[in-house]
Amino acid sequence: MEGSPPLKILLADDEQLTLDVLGASLTAQGLDVVLASTSADAIRAVEASPFDAVVTDVVFDGTSEGEQILAATRKLRPDTVCLLMTGYPRVEAAVQAMKVGAVDYLQKPVDPELLGATIQRAVREQRLSTEELPYQDLVDILSGLVAKSIERVDPYTAGHGERTRKYCKMVAEDFGLDRKTIEHLELGAIAHDYGKIFLDDLGFLTKKGPLTPAERREMQRHPLVGAERLGEHPQLKRVVQYVVEHHERWDGLGYPFRLRGEEISRPGRILCVVEVFDSLTTRRSYKGAWSLQKTIDFFESQSGRAFAPDIIDTFLRLLEVHGEEWLMAPRADLAAAGLLVPAERGSQGPPPGGDHPAPAPGLAEAAIVRP
Repeated sequence: MEGSPPLKILLADDEQLTLDVLGASLTAQGLDVVLASTSADAIRAVEASPFDAVVTDVVFDGTSEGEQILAATRKLRPDTVCLLMTGYPRVEAAVQAMKVGAVDYLQKPVDPELLGATIQRAVREQRLSTEELPYQDLVDILSGLVAKSIERVDPYTAGHGERTRKYCKMVAEDFGLDRKTIEHLELGAIAHDYGKIFLDDLGFLTKKGPLTPAERREMQRHPLVGAERLGEHPQLKRVVQYVVEHHERWDGLGYPFRLRGEEISRPGRILCVVEVFDSLTTRRSYKGAWSLQKTIDFFESQSGRAFAPDIIDTFLRLLEVHGEEWLMAPRADLAAAGLLVPAERGSQGPPPGGDHPAPAPGLAEAAIVRP
């Protein structure tokens, strides 16, 4: 951020050595750093003066007082970027920190150069949030949000947003949609599950068995929660619409608004199909990956029911050309995340799930994919 005043940073940690080392490094990187060794000192500093970013440990003297600092900052200085450092990288703690305002978290011991770079990036994203952004900047920001949130909580979804984006673009181009609409659809594909990170209970994301009715109701909140969290930036208006629509159904039995037929936008109808395809053909904690034929049988059975017939016709035609390639893509992403079991690593055939006949179609079958 050349030519601008140095970023003003509040660094809070109850370990004096950590404060001294990180504070000196951030200062050497050109940042204006204020240090606080207690949560009370940090909150008083936030009350007294604005900061570009607040960086805090999550644990002070054995308690999660870092969350109090984040909550106070969100209340007193809502435009301030909040980052979390933690020596206890439990998913639950990180998720809770994001809920109360942290945009990212770093595991201790924190690399000072990485911290400085993370601060610069986060502040840049925040400052750009009210400006007209180039498409690629929006892609990078939304991809980062997803990668550091939902894919951290449920690693089995690694690459899900990016694959969905790629396939949505191909379907949309086949329909001849204009460039701006396709870009908005791609962004919606990346961010469609973002709302899950803000749900009250995330245990169901990696649950091996079926969801309870209460868990399913909670899960079904995520399209609206995601739309709310993405905000009201004018560039994201259509993106938010597609995120809301991605679990609606052609027959009106979807959610959250039970839209029917062409009440769902065409990009939304594309996302409905593509998102389900990638979920079916990816191994998750609660199911194996489906074979290509089983997946095709399912989509043929749901044409005119869950999914728009014209979207299904186009998608199935693309599967004839790209199906085997798309079937292998999740395995590559899971392998990169270290989640393939040995038998899968050595196999070049179809992913687990086998060429079993598709079960009788209907709502129960559609529910095999978690909402």
